[in-house]
Parts: sequence; C-alpha cells; structure tokens
Amino acid sequence: MNSELPPRFAPLPVRLRPCLGESTNSYIRRLARANHLQPSFLHCYLCGPPQWFGRPLLEHLATTAGHSPEALERALADAHSLGGTNRPRRRLPSRNPFARRQDLANRIVQEALKGTQIRTLAKRHNLRCSDIRFALEIPRLTATESGQLGDLITGGLADLIESMISRGLNGRQIWTDLMDHHDYLVTYHSIRHYIRYTRLRTASARVGNPEAQTGAPAASP
Repeated sequence: MNSELPPRFAPLPVRLRPCLGESTNSYIRRLARANHLQPSFLHCYLCGPPQWFGRPLLEHLATTAGHSPEALERALADAHSLGGTNRPRRRLPSRNPFARRQDLANRIVQEALKGTQIRTLAKRHNLRCSDIRFALEIPRLTATESGQLGDLITGGLADLIESMISRGLNGRQIWTDLMDHHDYLVTYHSIRHYIRYTRLRTASARVGNPEAQTGAPAASP
C-alpha cells in the first residue's frame, strides 16, 4: 500500500503563457480566472502559511502554471522578488530613469506586451536591460525632477480603498476584494502601508493646512 501523499502543487487544467513584463499578481489573476478560481484563493494557496498574503515561490507558481521556472523568470517582470533557491536578486536603478520620459516607459511596456525581448528593447532605445526591467516592473512612474517614485496607491485606487475602509473592511478584506473584483494590482503590503502610514500622513497634512480643506486661502490675522 502506497502511503505517500500526493504532491500539493499540480498543473492546472488550463495553462496560460505569461506576457513579457507582466507582474506576478496579474499572471496569477489571469491563471485563476481561466481555471474558474478566485484569484485571491489561488494566490493564498500558492503562498501557503504563514505568509498567505506574501509572494509565492517561483517553483510553486511554475508547477501550477505548467511552465518551467526559467520561463516564468524570463517573462515576469517581478520574478526576482519571488522566493526560490539560488536565484540572485536583480539590481534596479536607485533613481527613476524615466522621470521626464514617462511616454518612453509606456511605449516600452506596450512593445514588451507584444512579445519584444528585453535585450531587443534595450538596444532599440539605447538603454540598459536594468532600465527596461524598471519600466516593466514599476507601472506607475512619476515625473518629478528628483526622479523619485510616488506612492503606488493614489488617485482612483486610493478613493476606492477609502470607501472600503469606511465600510469597515480591514486590510486583508480590501486586498481580497481588489484581487477578485477589480482590475487594480496592488500587494497586501502596500495596502497595509497605506492604511497605517500614508493616509495618516495625508490626514495630518490636511489638518495642518486649512487651505487644503476649504479650498480657499486662510484669513490673515
């Protein structure tokens, strides 16, 4: 009698090829929907305890998707941040190389999604491969003179999260709702950071600046 347990991870019935420059969360979402699963469920299943809302091991995702880890590492822009064995982390620029060229970053993303390889993009635009990776991995680039990246959660996404907070949802519930029912791609860590720090700083800034609340200049003494 064979007492061995079946492997925890096995290929899903429907297999999808990852797009070059696609994020891990985007690929997991497409893979889950193609197999009639909730994206949040598949993501948590791939991560496992205790880091249910973290990042899955590259090998686990590869097994479930039916592709080799090498294929996913070449395609997924943020594959370097996934757990794995003996895989060095990619080094990205400390400053935003597209601070004043966001149109170029957007063009690179569109060309990558059409199947253009990273080395080809680097030669075509006279950039380093690390710069191309940067454009693919960071979808929201700011155009500040300092070249620093802005907060990921801004604009419509911030408004949506605020509405969820007003309904009493916690960070995990917000992440699950965004993963399953919306098109935003944001990590649980980013949501938690926004709830604990970013929105508090924004509220403090509004309290200290009456003009931001009323929209009119404060009365002079």
